[in-house]
Amino acid sequence: MIKKPGREWLLIIYLIIAVVIMEFPVIYTNFYHDITGEPIAKDGSINMSSANPADGKIYLDGEWEFYWNRFIVSEPEPLSSPDLFAAVPGEWSNYEIDGSRLPAAGFGSYKLIIHDLSASDSVTISVPDFGSAYRVFIDGQLAAESGVVSKDMDLVFTVPESKLYPVTLSPGTTHEIVLEIATTRFSGLYMSPVLSDYNHMISENNTRNAIRYCLFGVVIFSFLNLLFMYTVSIRSKLHSSWMPVLMFLLIIRIMLTSEFFSIWQPILFFNRSYEATNEFMYLITFVLKYFLIFLVQEQCGIQFSKKEKLGFAFYYALLYLIYLIAPQGFTNQYLSVIIPMLTYILDIYLFVRIYLGRKSLPQWGMLIYWGAILVVTGLTIDSYYINGMINTNMSLTLLLFFTLFSIIMSWVYSMRVSDLYDDFSQSSSKLELAQNQLAMQKEYYDALSMQMSEIREIKHDFRHFTGAMSRLAEENKMDELKIFLTGYSEKTKMEELPVFCENIVANSIIGFYFLRAKKYGIPFESRCKIESKIAMSDSDVCIVLGNALENAIDACRLLEHPEKAYVFLEAGTIKGQRLFKVRNSYNGRLEIKGGRYLSSKGGKSHSLGIPNIKRVIEFYGGFVKIEQNVKEFTLMAAVPLTVHERDAEAPLY
Repeated sequence: MIKKPGREWLLIIYLIIAVVIMEFPVIYTNFYHDITGEPIAKDGSINMSSANPADGKIYLDGEWEFYWNRFIVSEPEPLSSPDLFAAVPGEWSNYEIDGSRLPAAGFGSYKLIIHDLSASDSVTISVPDFGSAYRVFIDGQLAAESGVVSKDMDLVFTVPESKLYPVTLSPGTTHEIVLEIATTRFSGLYMSPVLSDYNHMISENNTRNAIRYCLFGVVIFSFLNLLFMYTVSIRSKLHSSWMPVLMFLLIIRIMLTSEFFSIWQPILFFNRSYEATNEFMYLITFVLKYFLIFLVQEQCGIQFSKKEKLGFAFYYALLYLIYLIAPQGFTNQYLSVIIPMLTYILDIYLFVRIYLGRKSLPQWGMLIYWGAILVVTGLTIDSYYINGMINTNMSLTLLLFFTLFSIIMSWVYSMRVSDLYDDFSQSSSKLELAQNQLAMQKEYYDALSMQMSEIREIKHDFRHFTGAMSRLAEENKMDELKIFLTGYSEKTKMEELPVFCENIVANSIIGFYFLRAKKYGIPFESRCKIESKIAMSDSDVCIVLGNALENAIDACRLLEHPEKAYVFLEAGTIKGQRLFKVRNSYNGRLEIKGGRYLSSKGGKSHSLGIPNIKRVIEFYGGFVKIEQNVKEFTLMAAVPLTVHERDAEAPLY
């Protein structure tokens, strides 16, 4: 048999999977041309003779000609040599012109000559999820544009959504690609332009939009479901005010992605430029990652001290402050990767704490841990992607992972609320059982009390009885004495109320149903040996005997010929087992659905007798067996005796 991995190995395996998922797209991008054999641009030109992309897209990465502070197509002028050859994807703030490093904000043009390219259909070029404003020209024809491109930085307006136009290639196999870029923040062409068939790209964008809206709808639904579950469990210890807040931040973070920003830009973000909301996106990301502390604490049962929480709050605040005050060129050059990497201190710390506390993880704790990994992985891939470290379009990754996380949290909360209400239902059932048990004991003891009262009355009148008897004897009136004794005997005659076993609770339950059977004229026979102290709890004894005897008496009352009714109870120990056995007559008709015996009484509280008996017996490691023929129904339940009970094992009865 293959042994299942323990929690420590599962935690490590999940972490390894997450790291592989995070790093694989980056590694694939770095070795993309070696793996696929696709061409790469060099010295401002690229030869397409060997291009054969599997997905119909050609990534135009490599070395492009770069012209600083010039729009070489929309504002043509005598063209000189390029200022430099710039790496694409890359940032122009990494380069110097005339001994001065280029600033983050500014404008310029990228130019690439394509050789041996021919296409029968219209083509276009897109820069997916690019945050700067740009225009793309193919042989002087506008192929795509995004935002407002201007030499005046106050007029530059950025939006990650682009408008695509079909371009029919001019005759010949050599073509010129030019991108004019203006930015207030994100310097350079830091994402790879993609050349593709126009119709294919439009179709792909439409498909992505459909997927995007479906996933976002799932997230919203999960959020609303979580709010509902939170409201339902508001009085329990399950609810956490941090969870709805975390989910709300997750939704805001989705809206800030390049996939969704264009939609919400005029509605929620006051029509601000995409670049201008970057600080807000960083803030939401940092807070979202920080809130993972509370997710792990309240859903995985890992406690964090106040010092730990304040320490990480200060740490994230410091990282964010550095990001805010650092010059944008310096940030683009050094901090765009370093700051996101430094946020993993918390993720590593959380893993260590969960690993150390793995043995105490509650139910669903591992699933919560996997959900946290999805959040971190999604944020990581999105960070790589928007920094140009991944060529392949992966903008849906963060949305997909966040959707999976929201589904997990919604499902876990639903299960926990369901468990809560199951516990509530069981508590209510136990309360009802206790009330029924008290009622049974009260009725049985009322019968005993009535007999005791009659005995007290007899005792009180006994001196009168002895006096009358003495006088009749002294007067030698034997016939009158016999008549007197016969009459007095009839007057004081009481039916014996038997004691069924030593166990007080079991005795009161059996006595209660004995009286009920007597009331309905049902013969009731009991052969029980239940000790005063047994391993089963009083409430469980009540469940087993009460349900079994109640079902038996109810079945007898449905007989068309009441004279054939009977109930027979056996209880005792045999062969290391405690046995309960109830036989009763019935009308031969049973309703069974899904392997479950249905009650003839109806109502949602019925049809639970036998399942409740099974639940109790199986809890003690026992079993329930049911036999029936056309006349008799038999229920047998057996539980193993404890070591102490075996030592004092009594016969069956």
